[in-house]
Amino acid sequence: MSSSNSKLGDDFLRVPKLAADGENWMTYKDRLSWSVDARGFLSHLDGTEKKPIDPSTLSGRGASWAPTTSDEIRELSAYRTAMKEWHIGEAITKQQIAGTIPDSLFIQVKNLATAGEIFMYLSNLFEKRSRVVSVEL
Repeated sequence: MSSSNSKLGDDFLRVPKLAADGENWMTYKDRLSWSVDARGFLSHLDGTEKKPIDPSTLSGRGASWAPTTSDEIRELSAYRTAMKEWHIGEAITKQQIAGTIPDSLFIQVKNLATAGEIFMYLSNLFEKRSRVVSVEL
């Protein structure tokens, strides 16, 4: 990792903590999006980055499938590489969220499968509240 990239992990990408009542949701959402985008993982946050498809689940293959041809071996290797990259993106994005929300919210989202699902849950929880606050102002 170069020194310029290591600086991105420190103060530069810091996101203020989300208030438990979501009072600062609109600002939090934008700052979180910018921070995750700066890391190259915005598609994990918005849910557009899909988990790679395991080649053993493709039609005509089963749980006992093993690659036998050179094409199948390459396919499996590409899947494993893509899966590793996807998992890293998910882990970094989830941690960015987890580190910026209170424990009371973390408990509600910790069992959701993807960063996109977590972000959607928080959005659904606080978007309506933010609109009410905006209308009241």
